Amino acid sequence: MSGFSDGWRWTELAGLAALTVALLVLWQIPIVGLVVYPLRLFGTFVHEISHGLAALVSGGEFHRFTVSADLSGLAWSAGGWRWLISSAGYVGSAVFGGVLILLAARGAAARMLLMALGLILGLLCLLFVRNLFGIATGLALAAAMFLAGYRLRPPWSDGLLMVLALQLVLDGFNSLFTLLRLSTSSNVQTDALSMAQSTGIPAVVWTIVWAGVSLAMLLVTLRLAYRRRAAPTARVG
Repeated sequence: MSGFSDGWRWTELAGLAALTVALLVLWQIPIVGLVVYPLRLFGTFVHEISHGLAALVSGGEFHRFTVSADLSGLAWSAGGWRWLISSAGYVGSAVFGGVLILLAARGAAARMLLMALGLILGLLCLLFVRNLFGIATGLALAAAMFLAGYRLRPPWSDGLLMVLALQLVLDGFNSLFTLLRLSTSSNVQTDALSMAQSTGIPAVVWTIVWAGVSLAMLLVTLRLAYRRRAAPTARVG
């Protein structure tokens, strides 16, 4: 998939919509859902890495993180802006998925993006992951993405990148819906509950705010990705 910057292409939009529906359906079928398990696991890595990156950019420290087989994860950091760090995990997946769509739409080679993702994920796993499952699966995912970028040719590499991007977007919103349910029906310790305890603002409010931010950034990203080029101005004389 390339050349989106030439303008809106409704056949490609229809393809993205169909792929989105397919991913949502696969989530609901236990056995078939194993097909998207590695993709959702990648989403967990992005979630925890987003916490760490937020800590670093806000002047704090990123110590380590873990990823478990049930798709949960934990990140440890110190310093930085706690409101930004707590928000980054849930917003990060949706934003990162949108950025991948934008890069592909504006002409970046899917093969290069896949190889870059593999190298970056592998390096971050070696530096920050501190549990066996997380290291093993993280390096396996990193190797798979790098090899896919190296071996696959368009349109297969384009399709795989779009699947990864859509999975991240969907997983980000799915995590927010799960958080919304937990925020209204339990006292399970979540990022939203931590924010509520430190600010006095209810956890459900933080969840709604994060969902709104994620949706707004996704819409802006898609708008930029598919924006029609301005008509060239006629030259006089």
